[in-house]
Amino acid sequence: MRLSFVPLAVALLPLAAIHLCYLLAAHLGHVPWCLPYVDSCTSISATGRQGPESLVFRAAIMPSAALMLVYWVLVHEWFKTLGGRMVVVRRTMLGLGLVAGLGMIAYAAVLGEVGEGYRLQRRIGVTLSSFTVLAQLLMTIQVEAVARVRPSLILLRTSRALLAVSAATILVSLASLLSWAFFEQHDRVEDALAWWVMLLVLLHPLVVFFAWKESGFQARFTVPGRPSR
Repeated sequence: MRLSFVPLAVALLPLAAIHLCYLLAAHLGHVPWCLPYVDSCTSISATGRQGPESLVFRAAIMPSAALMLVYWVLVHEWFKTLGGRMVVVRRTMLGLGLVAGLGMIAYAAVLGEVGEGYRLQRRIGVTLSSFTVLAQLLMTIQVEAVARVRPSLILLRTSRALLAVSAATILVSLASLLSWAFFEQHDRVEDALAWWVMLLVLLHPLVVFFAWKESGFQARFTVPGRPSR
C-alpha cells in the first residue's frame, strides 16, 4: 500500500481548513478582512473560535492531528527502512511528534469553549503542538545523514528542501519570540508570524510526500506463518 497520501493529507487538510475557517469568520464579521500573513489582523485560533467556523475547525484539525500521529510512526519506520543509524534521534523525533499531535488534539477539542480550565488546556495544547518544529528538525537531520551514507537523487533533493524549510521555520519562530522585546504591538506581529510558521510547518510534510511518491515507500500487511504478497 502506497503511503504518500498520509503526508499529503497532513499538509493539505489543515491548510485548507484554516483558510476556509478564516473566510467563514471574515464573512460573518467575527474577524476583519485582510491578508493575515501581512496585516496581522487576526490570529489563527480566532478563525475557529466562534460558530459555525469552530465546527469546521474541529472537524478538520482533530482528524488531521490524529493522522499526524500515524505520520510520525511511518516516518520512524521510513528511517528504519533506509537503514538510518541515529536510533536515539529517531526515537526522540517520534516521541516529540506524537506529543505534538496529542497537543493539537487537546487544543482543537476545546477551542471556543469558555472557562479557565479550557483556557489552560488550550495553552498546554499549543505548547505541546509546538514540538512539531523540533520533530521536523530532527527528521531533517536524519535525512541529511542518510543522504550522505546512501547518496541518491531523491534523498539529496529531499534533504536540501527539508533543510531550507526547517531553517526558515526556526528563523521565523525566533523572530516571533524576539517581537516581544522589540515591538510594542508584539501581539500583532506575533499573529502574522504565526501564520508563516503554520505555512512552513505544513510545507515540511508536503516535501516528504514527494519523496515518498518518487521512492515508492509503501507498507505491507502480513499474517504470521503465511507468505506475504
